[in-house]
Amino acid sequence: MAVIGFLITLSILVLVHEWGHYIVARWCGVKVLAFSIGFGKVLYKRTDKRGCEWRLSAIPFGGYVSMLDEGMQQDAAKDHGLSEAEFKRWSFSEKPVGKRIAVVAAGPLMNFLLAIVIYAAIAMVGTYQPSTKLAEPLPHTQAAQLGIEEGWRATSVEGMSVETFNDMRMAMIAHLGDKEVRVTFDEASGRKTERFFDLSGVKNDGTEDPALTSGLFPYQGPVKLVKVEEGSVAQAAGLQVDDTIVALNGEPVRTMQRIVQTIRDKAGVPVALTVERAGVRQTVEVTPAAQVDEQGKTTGRLGVMFTADPDLVYTREGPIGALAKGVSDTWRLTKLTVMSMAGLLTGAVSTDSLGGPVMIGEMAGEAMSFGVLSYLLFLALISVNLGILNLLPIPVLDGGHLLFYCYEIVMRRKPGEKMKKYGLYVGMAFIFGLTFFALGNDITRLLQ
Repeated sequence: MAVIGFLITLSILVLVHEWGHYIVARWCGVKVLAFSIGFGKVLYKRTDKRGCEWRLSAIPFGGYVSMLDEGMQQDAAKDHGLSEAEFKRWSFSEKPVGKRIAVVAAGPLMNFLLAIVIYAAIAMVGTYQPSTKLAEPLPHTQAAQLGIEEGWRATSVEGMSVETFNDMRMAMIAHLGDKEVRVTFDEASGRKTERFFDLSGVKNDGTEDPALTSGLFPYQGPVKLVKVEEGSVAQAAGLQVDDTIVALNGEPVRTMQRIVQTIRDKAGVPVALTVERAGVRQTVEVTPAAQVDEQGKTTGRLGVMFTADPDLVYTREGPIGALAKGVSDTWRLTKLTVMSMAGLLTGAVSTDSLGGPVMIGEMAGEAMSFGVLSYLLFLALISVNLGILNLLPIPVLDGGHLLFYCYEIVMRRKPGEKMKKYGLYVGMAFIFGLTFFALGNDITRLLQ
């Protein structure tokens, strides 16, 4: 599934990206010689009436659009039946700098457009999403300190109406760094109230969720066991699938977050777990097994999987509203991704978070296993990441070409060959370095 997911995802993204270059090149009067999905040996090709050769190549790690350009030899142009005048007329390099910018920028912009279309389509079809009804806050979080209780429902963030938990999360992301962010709630009794959250300490590199960090979690129904691992301490204690967890050490518990936090803090320490089975409550004693996490900290583990039914709300938009939501969701995702990339450069985000083909394949396969909606959301995420990556001002990438064109506009001349050559070295070093970290992380994950 991971291999299939990776190939399908990459093929879609490459097709969309290169189609942007292709179609705008045609609009700008540039002759396109070839459009290829993949690199290397051509497995299949077909030439259309415009003389463009459509290729399917052996190495499925990208693609390209080949255009008539000054870098080609005149003999190569003649091979396509072009005169010297036609060569100059249809050559990419002979076009005004504005048209060259349009052709190069079209690829990344198509990636953003794909995300907009996906989000807009999902909004038009309609989806069930977790509502803003809240679970019991974890102790010592801002939400707990502010007196927020289970069953409260958030209605707005700084005056912006929110209907789903994700709406609330995204609205809070827009105010990262602010010391007083006003959130309006409907209490369980129906009375309206306001609370002010300090988001100045939440990292703005995309690694922290301001809602969850503040102690706001979506409401959950009863917590049930859906899996008990063979040979686990949970199985030894007699826990079974479909058991409902109602209390820990005699204290009522309503959320998976509270259960997980308690168990993690009780490695090697007996815990009295009260469960309800077929309408009958019973208390069993279980001692969480000790394990060492990635940070070297010893934590407790039962060997079970939980589930809890969320409070869902159905959302659906008309064409205009869906388009607006598609644009806003893509913009929010873009800002979050840029913050994460900035965190990588400053060291705030570890390079361990980088992933290559293996990680993308695993994520794609997992998203596919959850259905079409999950996969489309994953595709939008990766498409935005690809668009941003290609816009980085690094030679070899589209953003590097755009940087040279900006130089041409300012200096009123094209960059010299020496500048291009050293720019190429810098770009290749960046690509190799990024690839090295990504593949290294992939290998590390496979060996764990």
